[in-house]
Amino acid sequence: MFKKSLFFACISLFSMNLSALETICYKNGLDNPSQIETAKLEGGFCAGNVTVDDMKKDGWNILDIKVTVEQNKLSYSYYFYKNAKKGLSSGNYASKLDSGKNEFSIQPIGAKVENLTDNKSVIAVGNLLVGQSGIVVHIYDNDRRLIVSNAKVISSDANSSVVEYFAFDDLKQDAIPTTNRTVQNGDVIILNYMYDQSLLISPDFNGYQAVREDFAQNNFIHPDIFGATLKFDNQPLPKKEDFQKFAIEQNLGTIFFVIAKKIYILDAKTFTVLDSYNFPYASNEKQMPFFTRIEEIKGPLIDLKNIPFVSDALGLKDDSIDSSNYDNYYKSILGIK
Repeated sequence: MFKKSLFFACISLFSMNLSALETICYKNGLDNPSQIETAKLEGGFCAGNVTVDDMKKDGWNILDIKVTVEQNKLSYSYYFYKNAKKGLSSGNYASKLDSGKNEFSIQPIGAKVENLTDNKSVIAVGNLLVGQSGIVVHIYDNDRRLIVSNAKVISSDANSSVVEYFAFDDLKQDAIPTTNRTVQNGDVIILNYMYDQSLLISPDFNGYQAVREDFAQNNFIHPDIFGATLKFDNQPLPKKEDFQKFAIEQNLGTIFFVIAKKIYILDAKTFTVLDSYNFPYASNEKQMPFFTRIEEIKGPLIDLKNIPFVSDALGLKDDSIDSSNYDNYYKSILGIK
């Protein structure tokens, strides 16, 4: 019961997040290897209707194959992967970022875990961004799989990248058991996991709307949802931890910040700035802590804005934290000047 509950919990999350990008199909009981070339695959998007070649023609790539033999019968399990969203958008700025050379992209990137050493491995994918994150999936028989870890890029050159693994704790519920399984050679890495699901922090509506239009393929959760969370938590000034916690709860992969008419795109889990560029737009009066229709987000009983060291740490000129301090406040969180 323990394993079954854990399995279905993880499958539910994985399928919900990547249903348009991945599928596992299988065929059991074959007498010889040549039969797999014409066999109609079962499971997933295949559903007994298509062959391996049909899937390839439809734009699917084979990320992993498992072959088992039982009672002289062959069983094949294919992990297919498809880049459903090849660009960012047709927007003036976003369209310039998808050249594939150390620039931000929402395209998921697949690789195999090989030569695992000290919780790190080298993958044969180059020109990645330090701080890019993803997940590691362990594939069982047929259409079963389990997310076993997070992954992040810690270095990259033109030909390869070093990936480090860290705990996958997106399912933080006491009612759901956790697994003791760790990353193993042969597992599958999917970088840029949920990068098209984003939170957008802007000082006003014009900036919010302009970014949404430019990154048309991203699904931006409405800032009112984050604003309501901050109000419930009595947190008028969100910290780095507040952004990351909210992103995990909402299955978001990226966070966009509009600061001084410039866009900063961050990985939600590593909180690393992946890309930034100028983004001029017609600005209205700035709103603190960001554009949201949620009003009166009050703080705790102790008002932190009246404690001098808080404003000093944020690089503010005085003890007040209002809309005029919007840029300085978020620059301090992102560690930029």
